[in-house]
Amino acid sequence: YGVRVEILEFADRALPNEDAAVSAELQRHFRRRGITIHTSTRVATVTDHGECVTVSYTGVDGTYATTKAARAFICIGFCPNVEGIGLDVAGVRVTAAGAVDIDDYMRTSAPHIYAVGDVTAKVQLAHVASAQGVVAAETIGNVQTMPLDYPMMPRVTFCQPQVASFGLTEEQARAAGHRIRVATFPMQASAKAHGLGERGGFIKMIADDEHGELLGAHLVGSEVSELLPELTLARLWDLTVTELARNVHTHPTLGEGLQECFHALTEGAINL
Repeated sequence: YGVRVEILEFADRALPNEDAAVSAELQRHFRRRGITIHTSTRVATVTDHGECVTVSYTGVDGTYATTKAARAFICIGFCPNVEGIGLDVAGVRVTAAGAVDIDDYMRTSAPHIYAVGDVTAKVQLAHVASAQGVVAAETIGNVQTMPLDYPMMPRVTFCQPQVASFGLTEEQARAAGHRIRVATFPMQASAKAHGLGERGGFIKMIADDEHGELLGAHLVGSEVSELLPELTLARLWDLTVTELARNVHTHPTLGEGLQECFHALTEGAINL
């Protein structure tokens, strides 16, 4: 849109909660688009002058610097808003992190009170809150329900290109002691990505080496958020990559990249 963008990131890479390969790919895309990103950077002050803002910061090498911009967007996360609403009076327990304490069925320590959404600090995303609401309603109605597997919830960063993921990163899977198989499909090899004019990015999958179930997936590219449901459904019902490789994907689609990864995790990719 013709706007110069500068990012000051406290962590040592963009999107530090994502797979390291995702961070590296996104930073490459940002730089190609002319976006300046400073990592390992600590903001000292933000001064609003009305017509502009000035931000002072300390860089990775300890150097103090300032930058000026028309607008500053401060992205520092958020925490549950539970103060002053009488939770202690109602007998609702709050965790050390300041969130409403719930069990797998959204029940609080007060028998007649349930909690869902950001106040629980599980995964603070709208679609997770909706899923929690379903579990709570089914529990209240005495209907059979299913607890949520929070580490496997899908998540998306809506930037250009999109970043979509679920489950464990490669680093997390190895740290947890899993024996894993890893497969990566470059979007450069996708006919649909070429047709969309967005050839950058990749699909990366991590599977359990012994059982073949997906442990996580990490995607960068055009509209990759639309590819997550197939993967999270497979994880929910413990489908193996051998079973997933039998699922035929339409050509030409971005979803073919999933199929290539499934094949790569089993007998080997066919079209790479």
